[in-house]
Amino acid sequence: MPAVTTKGTKRAEILRVASRLFYEQGYHRTGIQQIIDEADTAKGTFYTCFKSKEDLGVAWLKARHQTWNGWLQQALAGKRTTRTKILGTFEFLGNWMKDCDYRGCAFLNTLGETPQADSPLRLEIAEHKSELHDLFRHFVADHCPDRSEAEREHIATTLFLLFEGTLVQMQNFRAHWPLQSALRQVERLL
Repeated sequence: MPAVTTKGTKRAEILRVASRLFYEQGYHRTGIQQIIDEADTAKGTFYTCFKSKEDLGVAWLKARHQTWNGWLQQALAGKRTTRTKILGTFEFLGNWMKDCDYRGCAFLNTLGETPQADSPLRLEIAEHKSELHDLFRHFVADHCPDRSEAEREHIATTLFLLFEGTLVQMQNFRAHWPLQSALRQVERLL
């Protein structure tokens, strides 16, 4: 008897295929028909699962957010102090960039393809980046409790910008030297 395919499993397969293609090729370069073909699904099934490519793109970014944060949390799991967690975040960046062959951040890659400020994709991207900024705020509050709120905010924002800038330049140059320079600055901030 043939296996029964449910909407949930077809949706998951479409999302899995789209995730790979969006990351490897880019969001705009990947067409719905390619996703349909590679997911071995019907056009009607695609539109039953996702009302549009943008709807699929938002679902992809939400799933990527969960995956990426899971990787980060796993990398930080053995770190005992806040200082080692902050440094570990940058170490994670280096390992992740090497593992993805410097393909970079799915969120920033998509941001570069999405000029419309009110796009639902950009809202997801901003949410992802805001959570990372908040993580640095949390770390800095734990690491520097005696500093003023303004000083802690400055340090957290500087760490966030160092992380993001390092990510972009590692992707740009396909090299680790931006990380080495950033880590020297992180050490000074801490």
